[in-house]
Amino acid sequence: MKKSIHFLLGGLCLFLSAFSPVWAQTSVASSTSVQNRGTISGVVTDAATGKPIEFATVALTRQNATQSLDGVLTNDKGAFTLNSVPVGTYEVKVSFVGYVSQQVSPVIVAEQQLSVHVAPLQLSPEAHKLKEVTVVGQKPLIEDKVDRLVYNADQDISNSGGNAADVLRKVPSLSVDMDGNVQLRGSANVRVLVNNKTSTLMATSLADALRQIPADMIKSVEVITSPSAKYDAEGSAGIINIITKKNTLQGLTGNAGGLVGTQSQSFYSSLSTRRQKWGVTLGASAFRYDVPKGFGMYRREFAEGEDIITRQEGEGKVYGGGSSAQLGLDYDLDSANLFSLGIKFNQGRYQGKNEQITTTTSSAGYPYIRNTNQYQYTPLGLDLNLDYTHIFQPQQELTVLAQFSQSDHGNFVDQDHFTQADDLFYLQRNTNQNSNQEITFQTDYTHPVTNNATLEVGLKAILRNAQSDGRYDIRFPLEGRALPDQNSLNYQQDVAAGYLSYGFKMGKHYALKVGGRYEHTWLSGDFTTTQTSLSQRYHIFIPSFSVSRTFKENHTVKVNYTQRIQRPHIFLLNPYRDSRDPKSVFYGNPALEPERTHLYELGYSTFFNTSSLTSSLYVRQIDNAIQMVTLQIEDGVAQNTYVNAGNLLSYGLTVAGSVKPLAALSVNGDINWYYNQLQGAGFRNAGWQYNLNLTTGYEFGKGFTGQFSGLFGSSRVTLQGRALPWQQYSLAVKKEFWNKKASLTLAVNNPFTKSVNFGQETVTDAFVQTNENRNFNRALRLSFDYKFGQQNASKNPARKKKTIRNDDVKQGE
Repeated sequence: MKKSIHFLLGGLCLFLSAFSPVWAQTSVASSTSVQNRGTISGVVTDAATGKPIEFATVALTRQNATQSLDGVLTNDKGAFTLNSVPVGTYEVKVSFVGYVSQQVSPVIVAEQQLSVHVAPLQLSPEAHKLKEVTVVGQKPLIEDKVDRLVYNADQDISNSGGNAADVLRKVPSLSVDMDGNVQLRGSANVRVLVNNKTSTLMATSLADALRQIPADMIKSVEVITSPSAKYDAEGSAGIINIITKKNTLQGLTGNAGGLVGTQSQSFYSSLSTRRQKWGVTLGASAFRYDVPKGFGMYRREFAEGEDIITRQEGEGKVYGGGSSAQLGLDYDLDSANLFSLGIKFNQGRYQGKNEQITTTTSSAGYPYIRNTNQYQYTPLGLDLNLDYTHIFQPQQELTVLAQFSQSDHGNFVDQDHFTQADDLFYLQRNTNQNSNQEITFQTDYTHPVTNNATLEVGLKAILRNAQSDGRYDIRFPLEGRALPDQNSLNYQQDVAAGYLSYGFKMGKHYALKVGGRYEHTWLSGDFTTTQTSLSQRYHIFIPSFSVSRTFKENHTVKVNYTQRIQRPHIFLLNPYRDSRDPKSVFYGNPALEPERTHLYELGYSTFFNTSSLTSSLYVRQIDNAIQMVTLQIEDGVAQNTYVNAGNLLSYGLTVAGSVKPLAALSVNGDINWYYNQLQGAGFRNAGWQYNLNLTTGYEFGKGFTGQFSGLFGSSRVTLQGRALPWQQYSLAVKKEFWNKKASLTLAVNNPFTKSVNFGQETVTDAFVQTNENRNFNRALRLSFDYKFGQQNASKNPARKKKTIRNDDVKQGE
């Protein structure tokens, strides 16, 4: 692996050196003569305050020309210097967000005066535009950008007091059940990132991780259905990127809030300060939840000579909580060298307990079982990020990034089985200690070839290691015997990758982006209990293509194509047997191979007045599709595992829109209507299905607003049957006060529905089975949010960063 990393790093150096003549031709410094070159310097200040403006863009052009020849950013004192400027006549143009641009002309570099210092450039604030933003400026709830769909969560008042799962339920093309399982366009093969980065929060249980992110801390959610070559070979569905609220303003700012509800409580706070070159951000959050659940199962086995009928009824609850804390440090050595450090801790304790009755018509074994179990899962995680960015000139950047993630988890499951006479005949105590470590190195280089074309190139290495030690203590008290067991594993996955992407505009209407990514994967694993081992190597070249055409400025058509590879997560490979249910056992499959996917997409978007519409036709073709199946029933116990089921073909239409029929009323919604065809492992199933989201809001005045949101999902085909339909909805009222720095929100979930059933039906030649999984999620919550400090974002724009995205692992359903 080390040799491969050295090879890739060496390849990047050769690549950069090969392109150095091209870069030299685009710079003023590469003029044909190295003699008679001068410098142009100056200072940029705020016309109102006289203070220097840092990070202003200074562009150099020939007089009466439009193409920029060179450019720099001002430093912390507002100063700039353009070096190696040939003799000639130029214009110096200065621009900065929130200010009126300025230019100086002519600026003459002569042989008699090679060093030119221009008069101070004073930029005036865009008073008119700022006033407009203050009065009417508000982002739309949904934005369709060139390569992604953006849901602006901070514009949706019903999110207040919830968590990340509540937010994702309202994002177009996504569906999230009450257990927190996420699907994108009907597929669970998604990768969820936070601020473009992977996290130990998401490393194991995505549903539990989403509970740890307060909704009030989320700024927006990006859905990327056709990732470019810059992204890891993520898989069949796409990437979900959660962007949290940040603050890069000079001075001290922050916010705090909390929630009390019938099923959950939470608290969050953040504090940011920036002083000249330094920026510090602190954040903390904590939550608790307690949700009742109901269980049920009916199974009919077609055995020789008789049909065996099994029924289960049970109830219980899931409860627990967690907390997280984070520290971010930014240091700008100068306008060209930027450093940042991020540290994040998270911990949790997720628990559950339930009791169920199982009755079976068969005379073999125990026809009656009262099963009680209690379980606990305790994650502890650390994320550490180190980032460095060097800015050669505007849009020409080199970034070097490193990330270390460590997560440790403790699990235990206690279960007892009783006869109808209440005699304990089976006892099992499971404990499992496991850890996951991930180290990532990444470098990216961006170069503007022309004003309308950009070249991007990068290398990446991911080193993953997972270890697990599972122990079983199984006893049969009535028989006086015991079956102790152990399951241990050591798993290693290393990935080396490189990519090249080129994007350019053709005229005013066309935009094109093409790229390619190469990835090589090394896998090895030892499963001591089952005496099995895993050793694989595979590679893939991943092309990507995107083109868009704009008509009359407000109509855009785009076409995307890419390939993807989806590696199975360690939890899909681990043969550890989860036997909490006496009639169903779940275990992983170490022989799983990666999925390979082709993605095709045709999209259209438009906007007019206060309305917008986006739509997309898509086709997704997957080879070696990973599916969970019930292989057989042994002694009345269903054996469930993951297999490469063969092929999955999915195609459909997604339509999202927003409209304001009245000044105070807004309506937003989307529908995803699609067809799934699955075939493999001796099974075949197909059918149409849909997901529908709807959100409406109304401004009553005097700081009061109200909102309704609903999510409706049809039944969904699986390889061996179907998932049952479900729906959920919420109502919210919000009151803003203290000059809109504080708000109070009252919300209710499913007020007219007692429970939601996320059940499933399975049909095979050997048996039919219906499972019920009921969430009693009718809940009331009251939340409070308060912001303090400076709130004028025009004073200091957010610093642009590139971050690590590890989005290549299939997490399963």
